[in-house]
Amino acid sequence: MFGGGARGFGAALGMLLLGAAPCLADWQDGAGPDWQRLLAAARTEGKVVVGGGPDLAKTFSDGFRRDTGISVEFLAAPYRELSARLNREARAGQVTMDVVFGGYSDVALVRSGHMNPIKPQLLLPGVTDPNNWAGGHIKWIDKDQAYMLQGSEYVDAIPLLNTDLVKPGEITTWRDMAKPQYKGKIAAFDPRGPGPGAPVAGYLMELFGVAYLKDFYIGQNITLTRDARQLVEWAARGIYPVALGTTVVDVEQFLKSGMKNIEPVAMADGAGIVLGAISVVSQPKGGPHPNAAAVFLNWYASKPGQEAYVAGKRTPSRRTDVAPPDIPAVYLPRTGVAYPDQYTEDYFFETVPKFRKALIDAFGGE
Repeated sequence: MFGGGARGFGAALGMLLLGAAPCLADWQDGAGPDWQRLLAAARTEGKVVVGGGPDLAKTFSDGFRRDTGISVEFLAAPYRELSARLNREARAGQVTMDVVFGGYSDVALVRSGHMNPIKPQLLLPGVTDPNNWAGGHIKWIDKDQAYMLQGSEYVDAIPLLNTDLVKPGEITTWRDMAKPQYKGKIAAFDPRGPGPGAPVAGYLMELFGVAYLKDFYIGQNITLTRDARQLVEWAARGIYPVALGTTVVDVEQFLKSGMKNIEPVAMADGAGIVLGAISVVSQPKGGPHPNAAAVFLNWYASKPGQEAYVAGKRTPSRRTDVAPPDIPAVYLPRTGVAYPDQYTEDYFFETVPKFRKALIDAFGGE
């Protein structure tokens, strides 16, 4: 009787301490009074406005409300649209979004003074503990290591091959694809605009130079598209047995639908790059709910926040305690492999302009 009563009293006391949100103890372990004050202020604001890709809307909204009791108003749109809106609002001083998810290009707003630093707002021990992150550190896009937090990292620039038409051993290097027998048999996501095509072309330029890039895309008569799903379908149907610039989520969906004749394969003379998809979060100055934004940033960098990202976007978290999604292993970064990293401020300001010029010279404008 006494033991059962003690457990009942302890459970009741625990619920009182946790308040309205039912799942706090795990990811908030070790949080101090500053965190409790921030959480209370955020609940008073009532919601946080998040801009991000449509595939994150449900997992973020459900997970954040479950863990904090705070609602998410999710503005679902492609990254290009969100980035353009953010630039307009930031420069006009009329910001409507509290946090925004995207790639590396928003680092320009950091340099122009339109972003709040995130690092000082990270209060949870489970977030700031370096042991919870790959490489022993949180990854930041910006040189200040404070403004743009990258939650996910995966391997990209992985060609997709139709295994009915490309037999094992026929294509093991990028230079194999430049052989005459593959002329007219390769398709790629258009590298001239935003999307999964640009990282591949940029990588090839850095590997082999501008001349190779032009000779490869033009000389091999590569067919360009801006429809990522179509690219995978072309490979699966054998219309173009080699596809460049496919996305992880599209390849996974085709594989799970029963298509067994496509395989993403890393090349021996260039095993790929690491990217962050739209896992880079930033906080524009002047957002309407600053306290809720700070709570969301801590939650996103916590285990449940990263699990919500992985569930929605299907790319692996940089947190070491979050299980990777069920995707082909070639997309998961391997320990000991030095992948080039395109998600850095230096790459955006120093390499991208040279890369864009080379593409315009090779293909003309967008």
